[in-house]
Amino acid sequence: MPKSPSLEELLSRLKWFVQLRWLFLLGLAGLLFFATYVFHVSLSLAPVLIVASCVLVYNLGFYCLHRYVREKQSKDLAFRGLRLEANLQIGLDLLALVFLIHFTGGIENPFIFFFIFHMIMGSILLFERDIWFQAAGATSVLLVLLVLSYYKIIPRYHIQGFGSDQIWANIPYLWAGAVSFSATIFMAVYLTDSIARSLRKRERELLLTQTQLEKKSHELQMANQELIRKQSLLIQSEKLASLGKLSAGVAHELNNPLTGILNFSSFIRDACSHNPQVSHDIDVVIRETERCKKIIKGLLDFARQTQPEEKREDLLAVLKKTISLVENHRDFKSIEIAKDFAESLPLIMFDKDQVQQVFMNLIVNAQEAMPQGGKISISARLSEDKEFIEITFADTGAGIHEEDIDNIFDPFFTTKEMGTGLGLSISLGIIENHGGKLEVTSAPGQGAVFKVRLPVEKEGEYL
Repeated sequence: MPKSPSLEELLSRLKWFVQLRWLFLLGLAGLLFFATYVFHVSLSLAPVLIVASCVLVYNLGFYCLHRYVREKQSKDLAFRGLRLEANLQIGLDLLALVFLIHFTGGIENPFIFFFIFHMIMGSILLFERDIWFQAAGATSVLLVLLVLSYYKIIPRYHIQGFGSDQIWANIPYLWAGAVSFSATIFMAVYLTDSIARSLRKRERELLLTQTQLEKKSHELQMANQELIRKQSLLIQSEKLASLGKLSAGVAHELNNPLTGILNFSSFIRDACSHNPQVSHDIDVVIRETERCKKIIKGLLDFARQTQPEEKREDLLAVLKKTISLVENHRDFKSIEIAKDFAESLPLIMFDKDQVQQVFMNLIVNAQEAMPQGGKISISARLSEDKEFIEITFADTGAGIHEEDIDNIFDPFFTTKEMGTGLGLSISLGIIENHGGKLEVTSAPGQGAVFKVRLPVEKEGEYL
């Protein structure tokens, strides 16, 4: 259970105490004026003014402390320092009240129970045990002064014109007054401290609830973002499915005529080999026809929508084999391939040919993004949660523009002059059919990073 105020709460209330003390001094001056000049009560003003001057001096000191020191240390305040200051403020105030009451009649003073208000404020401001020590100390000092006054060891300060000094001869009254005063003080401290502790507990519970609500709000925001991402993937899948059906029919219809055009063009080129102009023109026809057939082949692959024929395989071995197929190719002479593989990875279920096609496509894309040479960094390791194998392909190419990031997996979207725009769409479909993810991060001039995440089957899944 919390028994003390927070750092911010304590600092705020210490400043409030300084402001309240100015009002107290103003009220004391008004009270002395009315008592002396309106009600003609005879008081020993000298000691009262000395006590008031002491209050004025130490309150000015606390004001300067908060005005010029605490504000500059607001981020580095120590709770121990504030606690010490709080006890000092309350202790000085209680001591000032003791002497003010003593110099204004002691047991004769009708304002003696003003102690209660300061005890209440101290209970709110201080630690639980601190206010009990303050109450015990202040009450003891006041009772000692009353006893010394009763035995005339120190002077009595009688309020002339307000009450009778015969009260000092009434022993039962003095005992009853002392006991009731002490009991009232400690009862006020107990009740106020109990209420203050209960309020602090509620305050901390509210703060905890607020923190939990903020956490839940953040989780809902993340879940909403994930829902939007999955919705985008669903729309993408529907687009791919619709386009697949359309492209299958178109591809089959175009493939045979293109084959015929390619065959007849080759026949004409051979027949007109003596005419350079015709041969050149026919070469253009053949080249463009082969490009059309390449697009048709991509359409057929895209439209095939075949489910992977999964077998338990070594994904790392497939990755290494794919790299070995390209690293000695002439197009990769100016490309550095950096490999960072885990020593071993678990065997998982996947279609070796399809996944190798994805790896090959990503490596070739990285090479084509660096026509002047560069570096491809390929890593393979388990994810932190051990649920996926992550294969990362990072290049040092020109990167992908922000407006293109959301479109690169769309069919026929390409930034290459001779690209078909189907490679990444096919790769995405393959990885998602395996229950994995294909992600990309990039920025212009900073290269691109493609991450393939394939699931590690859970225990017993394929038993």
